[in-house]
Amino acid sequence: MILPSEIIKRIISFIKPCWYPVMYYLFPNIMKSFPLPTKNQLNELLCWAANNNDKHLCCLAKKCGAIDFDGMLFNSARSGNRYLCRLAKKWGANNFDLMIYSAALYGHSHICYLAKKWEVKDINCMLNGAAEGGYECLCYLAKEWGASNFNEMLCIATREDYEHICQLAIDWGANDLNKMLAIAAKNGYEHLCHIAKNHGATDFNLMLHKAAWGKHEHICRLAKKWGATNFNKMLSMAARGGHERLCKLAKEWGVTNFNGMLIDAAVGGHEHICRLAKNWGANDFNGMLCNTAYKGHENLCHLAKEWGATNFNEMIFYAALGGHKNLCYLAKEWGANDFNGMMHAASIYGHENLFFLAEKWNSEIE
Repeated sequence: MILPSEIIKRIISFIKPCWYPVMYYLFPNIMKSFPLPTKNQLNELLCWAANNNDKHLCCLAKKCGAIDFDGMLFNSARSGNRYLCRLAKKWGANNFDLMIYSAALYGHSHICYLAKKWEVKDINCMLNGAAEGGYECLCYLAKEWGASNFNEMLCIATREDYEHICQLAIDWGANDLNKMLAIAAKNGYEHLCHIAKNHGATDFNLMLHKAAWGKHEHICRLAKKWGATNFNKMLSMAARGGHERLCKLAKEWGVTNFNGMLIDAAVGGHEHICRLAKNWGANDFNGMLCNTAYKGHENLCHLAKEWGATNFNEMIFYAALGGHKNLCYLAKEWGANDFNGMMHAASIYGHENLFFLAEKWNSEIE
């Protein structure tokens, strides 16, 4: 026979975490054997209820101890619920910038009017939300109310691939076309790259680098056609992202900095790119070891050592800098003994456990 508490436990394992406090409230005798709902769970319930227009559940969450009323306000604005927005404000919510951003993002003009009435501090938040959501009419309204950050509007619209919003931002005076070009290239939006170029963008090397990072070969070829020449940086970005095809394309276009490729591949944790760089002549295995230790890629540390890396004091420094205890032990096992350097590295980013470990190893030497 399955006990009631076991039934509740099975139910809890299948429902949303935010409903845990509700179960606690509805079945107090059964749920008393379970831990009390946390503040995070109660706040999650409050926000979920606001997003789903559930007034009663919002009240229950508050009664149980939820306090994230700004989160409730954001989600009420998202769902377009004027009543819950007023309730959140009554309970103490005051982040009306976030409210108007959420309302504009989801196209609720009536909530935007309400937020403005409550004295929004930065009307550009509304413009940003409208641009992200693709609502041209709300962009016009935000501009009418005083929004002026059209470069940010342009960048957001580019990222979301809203050509009509991009054109509107340019018409209103946005002039950061190189940034638009870079964002469009990274996301593979060729039509927006053309628009940026037609309006004056000229940084085609940046376009090339971002396209390589985003793995968009057609954009890389377009950037080269328009005059990009920094193929070493292209190789670096492709290697860090693990894009073998683009690495080969960069080599085809004349790149020779294969040590840089090796190190960037190590930073990204891409063994197949490291092997490719070595095949092409890369030999900075100590640089590979240090960078891969900093990023915590143990398999590549072993590979670097296998290929001839010997600077284990540098390895232990960078492993401590990155907070990787296992690699500090590995470096010590391989012969590292500069524990003062390890202590210094650990102290930079506050890795207290590694600082005391280095101190202990130092005392063992003495």
